Amino acid sequence: MKGRAISLNLIFLNMPKQKVFILLLFIFAFRLLFGITSEFWFPDELQIYLLGLKWYTTGIWPAYGPDVVYTQTQIPGALQSILVGLPLFVWAKPEAPFVLLNILSFFSILLLVEYGYKLSPKLPKNWLYLLVFTLPWTLNYTTRICNPSYALLFSIPFFVAFLELIPAFSLQYFKSWLAALILGISTTCIMQLHLSYVLLVPFAGFSFLMYFLTYKQKVIAPITWYIIGLLIGASTLIPTLLHPDDTVKSVSSNVVINWKNIENFITILMRFLSFASYEIPYMLGGGTEERLLVLKDQLWMSPFAFTLLLTGFAQIALFVYSFFFLKSEQRFVWLKWILVATWIMLFLSFFFSIKGPSSHTFYILLPLPVWYSFYAYQFFLTKFPKAISYFKIMIVCSLFFHVGLAMYSFHTRSLYLDRGKVEKAIQEKNYKILGNRRADDWGYGY
Repeated sequence: MKGRAISLNLIFLNMPKQKVFILLLFIFAFRLLFGITSEFWFPDELQIYLLGLKWYTTGIWPAYGPDVVYTQTQIPGALQSILVGLPLFVWAKPEAPFVLLNILSFFSILLLVEYGYKLSPKLPKNWLYLLVFTLPWTLNYTTRICNPSYALLFSIPFFVAFLELIPAFSLQYFKSWLAALILGISTTCIMQLHLSYVLLVPFAGFSFLMYFLTYKQKVIAPITWYIIGLLIGASTLIPTLLHPDDTVKSVSSNVVINWKNIENFITILMRFLSFASYEIPYMLGGGTEERLLVLKDQLWMSPFAFTLLLTGFAQIALFVYSFFFLKSEQRFVWLKWILVATWIMLFLSFFFSIKGPSSHTFYILLPLPVWYSFYAYQFFLTKFPKAISYFKIMIVCSLFFHVGLAMYSFHTRSLYLDRGKVEKAIQEKNYKILGNRRADDWGYGY
């Protein structure tokens, strides 16, 4: 076992700092190019872009944000519009919101990798960078303009803070006061971006309970910082709460009894774990016909897609296997039972949701299965160190696959189908040149 550990360390030597910088620069450029050539004209993406464009072109304070189309409601708060519209004030070009999103998501995912590396230090960091930054779920949803992309920016620091407030788990990455502050800020920021923020409340409660069981009355300090964080994050929400639009329907109408969720117990688990895997079908399209159309258009990418498809199944199998056979890591034991509790919580929560358990509806939970996967990879590579070569080949396959996906999107659904229309709307400061907000058609909201 000692010999294996030595050989593993030799394989996992890190790159020189200069090469790491070049690697990260390549990753950022790749992600930005992928993002601006991704879906733009689909109603959900277009409406999020229009939120920021409307604020930029009219100057009207965006009291409400993303739409919930099932009930024709809007999420209160200005944060989504500000995140999309603010870069247009700096650089009045259609690509400006993509640039800011990709800068923010890059550093957020960098935090995800850096913290995960401290949990699993035997893994090669340069490989982790490439793996996590190019996973389908971190590449397809944090580079293009849609509200789940922005929600993940805040959920990553939230979950780092969550784990840091659990004394038995903490790596001392953040001081307890700072972790509590981040926990609060992240919660009320996500509250303005996606209804899934309600899933974060039990995590915050659990972390404070664990802190209390260890430090007793000292928990008062982090709770105070948590409340301060909630208020800071809510700074763009408070104006709406003080001056609500009486004609806007409450988002509480999205809470309904949904007994059909009883059949989704295993489905939710598979989708939850798939955040850390090469889940190719979801990224190709919503159905078999659409997926085959993409592959037919970019036939050369088919071998890469098929290889990643099989790898995705193998990854899920490894994650499940590790749950039962990896027992020596104390923090892994904590993490795996947190995952189980999250799975059960998700299953129960969808009994009260108007929307079924589509993966994007609980996308903010992605950090947990990704960190869990790090332990699984470390466990596997300790036993089979030469398998790192296979994992590196999979990253190459992922890069080629996403190049093919970008080439297809560029001429079928990207901004560049009609970039001139977007630029004209910006120049003439008339968002309606690009399209109507749903609120314009509903007659209420923003």
